[in-house]
Amino acid sequence: MLKTLFLTAAFAVPAAAQTQDFSALQNFDASQIQEVQLPDLQLPSDKSWGVNYILKGVVSVTEAGPLLNTIDGRLFRLDLSARKAAKFDGKTVLVEAQAKQADDLALLKVAEISEYEPKASEVVPAPYQPRRRTATLLENKDGRLVMGNVRMSSSKVPAVDSYEWTTMTIKPELIKNIYFIKKPFKPEIVAAHSFFVFTFEKGGLTDANGHEPMALALSIEGKTRVGQSFSPLTGLKRSFGINWSLSTWEEYAARTIHEEKGHLVPYPVRLSHAEKAALLRESMLQAAVDREGEFYHTIKNNCTNNLLILLNRVLPEGRRIKLWTIPYMVYNVKATMPLMVITNLQKKGILGSEFTDINAATLNTVLP
Repeated sequence: MLKTLFLTAAFAVPAAAQTQDFSALQNFDASQIQEVQLPDLQLPSDKSWGVNYILKGVVSVTEAGPLLNTIDGRLFRLDLSARKAAKFDGKTVLVEAQAKQADDLALLKVAEISEYEPKASEVVPAPYQPRRRTATLLENKDGRLVMGNVRMSSSKVPAVDSYEWTTMTIKPELIKNIYFIKKPFKPEIVAAHSFFVFTFEKGGLTDANGHEPMALALSIEGKTRVGQSFSPLTGLKRSFGINWSLSTWEEYAARTIHEEKGHLVPYPVRLSHAEKAALLRESMLQAAVDREGEFYHTIKNNCTNNLLILLNRVLPEGRRIKLWTIPYMVYNVKATMPLMVITNLQKKGILGSEFTDINAATLNTVLP
């Protein structure tokens, strides 16, 4: 089972990092995994939730139970014994904890907690790489959403290592279609990234200058710092933050093809119009959640399983995707690897057939 999990995990990995990392994964067994000390790996005995956090904040004990007020103003409930919570009441702490999944962060199950005192010699981490900014929700009223930090390009071929940003006004009732996009990596039979793309009727998607892009992309990725590089092996440890980033479809597709020499494969998501509008709204609200202190995980908190978490928020109960093979013990590989997810969703009637391959020759193809 473990080996299967590794062979079929979903990875958002730069093309240059593929061969060595995936070769290593294919050759891993349980004893080797333990030897290289991957503490966050989901072994069958590890009854873990899906999302890892490390946070600094102040503990307060209330009638509702212990709470953590983070330094940046967020509030979490803590799954912590009354005795231990009393020990830290009113104190600034460093907490290592887990939440259930990306859309259920209110309660944190505490793994480690200790009093925190800043030190003069404390290392300041490098800044995040500039390609990814966390989406922001600037307005949510009158049936429209205004999102900030949307990546775009004013040229057909985006400049390497240079990024433009805009705001985007979105009218969910004018949603046309949603696509599950596969972004293959080598070896393509194993590795891929996936993300959502939303298309609109006229007037449904408008940028700050009044232009209407073809579509809007939501991509959930590891949030690396300057000097870091992503790999699926290090993604099993608490190595990277996580970022829900928005961009125009034109910018994302052009950068993939011209800069990364890759290609993209869209699959239409089969939902009613009301479900599409709801999925768009849920996706934007979740994209704007402050996830500082949250960690990407190659299996349990990645590009693909979070798309299914979003889908489950709008699907009727009988059509929802099972995320855990054994609840909070073994993650369902059909919910975490793009290639298996696509087949599974097609069998369930949630995805249609491949629309077309988006490559250098078909880059300007309009998504219906």
